[in-house]
Amino acid sequence: FYLLLVSCKGRYIDPTGTYSLESETKIIEKDTYGYFGEIQVKKITKKRIVMTFYTCQGAPSYNSGTLIDTLNYVNNAAIYSTPEIDSSCCINFPFSNIGVSVKEKTEDFNFGCGFGHGVLADGFFKKTSSAKPILRNPLTGGEI
Repeated sequence: FYLLLVSCKGRYIDPTGTYSLESETKIIEKDTYGYFGEIQVKKITKKRIVMTFYTCQGAPSYNSGTLIDTLNYVNNAAIYSTPEIDSSCCINFPFSNIGVSVKEKTEDFNFGCGFGHGVLADGFFKKTSSAKPILRNPLTGGEI
């Protein structure tokens, strides 16, 4: 088993595709309670990707966090930071064949990484499509 882990560790994973946040939500009177979100990724080169990210904490506030950026892609992972907005912000995006486990680090989770009040960019986003997505602005829906 250990040998299998070592041999798979260096295998390149193409991150291109669409990912949806796996979390429990409830719909009550047309309002969605609980976190939901989506990631779109398009590979530019083997070591560069363009990514859109959207996460929302749901009703009643619908506070959300978004990003659109070109990131380095090394060892099947991308890292996003916002030194101009939050110098402590670091969001890790380690990809696997089935999805991406997003983990945010920040000193202030109330407004970390420039996201809405109390929005946390954590969770498992399951890959729902490997097709090259038409990248869209998460807030406006406009094509990028």
